[in-house]
Amino acid sequence: MRLLEMIGSPAMLEMLAEECSELAQASLKLARKYRGENPTPRTESECMRSLEEEIADVLTCLDQMSEVVDMETVDKVKKEKLERWIKRMSRQA
Repeated sequence: MRLLEMIGSPAMLEMLAEECSELAQASLKLARKYRGENPTPRTESECMRSLEEEIADVLTCLDQMSEVVDMETVDKVKKEKLERWIKRMSRQA
């Protein structure tokens, strides 16, 4: 049985939001560590481990949500966004 079936879409969306928030915090903490600004007592390896764990949590939630959203649309939009991002970055180089 899939987690989505057990807890339902509203609860899965809440979990996704929570895990995305935790991923954002882990990303910011690792960026602080890389920059050496506003230092954190955590080691770079601890920060990286937290980032990896939060990425896994978000990917798990997204995998569950793949039954609810149209993944073909998601893949299409993902490709378009990456192309735009690369174009923007190319103009800045």
